[in-house]
Amino acid sequence: MTDKEFAESILTYKESEIFDCKGPSIKPRDILKTIDAILNTQGGFIAMGIEDAKKAKGLDRVLGIEGFEDNVSEMKKLVEKEFEPPAQPYVKFYDFLMEDKAGEMKKVILIFIEKSEAVHSLKSGDTYVRKGSQDVKIGSTEILHLQYEKGSAPYEADSTKLTDIDEEIDMDLLKNYMLSNDSKSNDIKQFLKDNGLINAKKYLTNGALLLFGKNPSVQLRRKCGIKISRYHGTKPNFSGEPNLAEKPFTIEGPLIEQIEKAVEYFKKMKKESPVALVNSKFQSTLMIPEWAFQEAVTNAVIHRNYYIQDDIQIRIFDDHIEVESPGTYPGFVTPQNIRTERFARNPIIQRTLNRFENSPNLDIGEGVDRMFKVMEEQNLYEPLYFPATIRSNSVLLILFNKYKINYWDTVNKYLDEHLKITNAEARKITGVTDTVKMSRILKVWVNQKLLTKVDTDFKGGTAYMKTSTDITKPFAKGVANELKESLENSGNKG
Repeated sequence: MTDKEFAESILTYKESEIFDCKGPSIKPRDILKTIDAILNTQGGFIAMGIEDAKKAKGLDRVLGIEGFEDNVSEMKKLVEKEFEPPAQPYVKFYDFLMEDKAGEMKKVILIFIEKSEAVHSLKSGDTYVRKGSQDVKIGSTEILHLQYEKGSAPYEADSTKLTDIDEEIDMDLLKNYMLSNDSKSNDIKQFLKDNGLINAKKYLTNGALLLFGKNPSVQLRRKCGIKISRYHGTKPNFSGEPNLAEKPFTIEGPLIEQIEKAVEYFKKMKKESPVALVNSKFQSTLMIPEWAFQEAVTNAVIHRNYYIQDDIQIRIFDDHIEVESPGTYPGFVTPQNIRTERFARNPIIQRTLNRFENSPNLDIGEGVDRMFKVMEEQNLYEPLYFPATIRSNSVLLILFNKYKINYWDTVNKYLDEHLKITNAEARKITGVTDTVKMSRILKVWVNQKLLTKVDTDFKGGTAYMKTSTDITKPFAKGVANELKESLENSGNKG
């Protein structure tokens, strides 16, 4: 990737929740709120020395920071001291040369902002989030919501005003759980206290009701179940006759029972699905492994944001299953690192479910990784997690009920390394010589939501990115990774 290509790539990004451009004359303190907003949302980056796209076009936007170096120095100092908690570990500065319209090289400052698990405020007391391309100041209620969203203030630990254990708790479920964990005490209150399910005032926590409550949805006065909708075809029909295969239904009750009932429904559906001849073998047309579905549901139950008034949504289609859970990715988690990153929004729920006799979940991170592996073992497409830039208030996972096209692994690997791919590049790496054939293959992947069309240059050329690409972790993949390496090698790190 050449500098020019990188410059053009930067200039094609639209200002959004994760990206902003700032002219070189911006006052150092004025940029702090944008850093704070991006830090508190999904992470991202700021290009300083690039004009707003509304004021200029193409290479005319490349202004550079020459003559304003003092502003940059002051801004770096402010970043070190004006945030609470400190923002410095998550904010990095890189110098980069970009060519302007006259062919002159201009220095641009790229400010990369990692996603943080904390809510950061300015020393003035102001707290910002990113909504679209705007920095929006939020108040105490919204800050609390943001803390729940990030997992820094677990909803599960909040206290209810309920104290009557016999009235509120499913005692059979709780006693069986205690028995399976070799509890040495028959003191139920002490057991609940030892496991973070009752507080010092003897109030049951939200987590206690979610895990062992007789009817958590009623007791907590919120949607916290699993809604299942099954469709004929590959997408909902929003006009004319609904294409629902059956009436949608909601599973409620303690979390372990929600998971078990959802899995039982899947097993029943798989058993009843038609049989087809595939590779000289008769097999179910529902090819998604049971374990992959179980992990998808379990992960949604464990890591959803229970502060949000909504159920987990499971939508079943002929060619895929969608599992959508309220709340975005907690902590440092992104679609790119979800197989390895360990962060629990609801650690008590995660720990407790893991200790049931027939535990539905592995340790954090291990279950997701295994889900990817079992799908791969069946030659099915890898699970698709949508980035927060597409789904800002939920985590959407797709399990594909389709065998991979032969060329997918090659294209997928290329995209992991290069971020974007064109028809010509796809033909070169796959050996497909027919442009039309390659276009049809790419279209299939776009229709399946595996790929997304993007503009690759100023002439409007078409390229494709993986839908799961999340540039909030810009050093993880593609162009930005190459940039990082080049900067480190040249000693240009700021």
